[in-house]
Amino acid sequence: MSNDQLSMFENDSDIANKAATKPKTFSISLSRTISASSEKIFDRWLIATFAGKWMFGPHLGNEEVIELQNEVRPGGSFSYRIKRNGKEALHEGEYLQIERPKRLCFSWNEITQNARNESKITLTLDPQDGKSKLKLSIQMDQHLQHYAEEIKQQWSTRLKALSAQVGK
Repeated sequence: MSNDQLSMFENDSDIANKAATKPKTFSISLSRTISASSEKIFDRWLIATFAGKWMFGPHLGNEEVIELQNEVRPGGSFSYRIKRNGKEALHEGEYLQIERPKRLCFSWNEITQNARNESKITLTLDPQDGKSKLKLSIQMDQHLQHYAEEIKQQWSTRLKALSAQVGK
């Protein structure tokens, strides 16, 4: 084939290359030592009733949980519908890796009327003398960089609420 004959395929490869190009990302990391077993903390992430009480609600502002759905298995999905300041938001994702009680990795998509923000969250738990060292890493699209401190504060508040819940 000549270059002229191949030119009709160039656009296809350009499209494939653009699709394969991943958007630039950045990460936020948090850690906290919690006075509870890794098993108890891990379960609070995966049981929707518990997650709804620490992950969302008045401690984060004007939030109300509307509906929680959870299919806990690798490849399973979750969907948390909340009302924030009078407007609905959907948090949904897929469980990518579940290694109870040490590691949990999942996609996290926040969908509002105005935006869809995607990220990947990795939770690791390390037992330490009746306590657990929790590490949270959030990988986000670069366009959310200017919200980094706000996002970090939200997750810090969530982890504080989780700590209070498992300490009961």
